[in-house]
Amino acid sequence: MKRSATDYTGKDLVRVARKLGHITVEGKKHIRVYDVEGGYIITIPRSKIKTGLLSAILKQLGITEAELKRLR
Repeated sequence: MKRSATDYTGKDLVRVARKLGHITVEGKKHIRVYDVEGGYIITIPRSKIKTGLLSAILKQLGITEAELKRLR
C-alpha cells in the first residue's frame, strides 16, 4: 500500500532526522532540528504533515521521499 504525504507525522520525520545524525530539541507543538555542528535546519510540527510541507522539509533535510520511506 502506498503511503500518501498526509500519512506522515512529525514523529516520523523526527525519527528519520535522528537516523541521519541530526540533533533534535522538542517543544510542546514543534521539534527543532539542528545539524551536527549545531546549525539550525528546520522546525517540524508534531501534527500530520501535508504534501507541500513534507516536500519543503525533505528538501531542507537533503533527502528524497524514497529515502524517507527507506529510513522510516
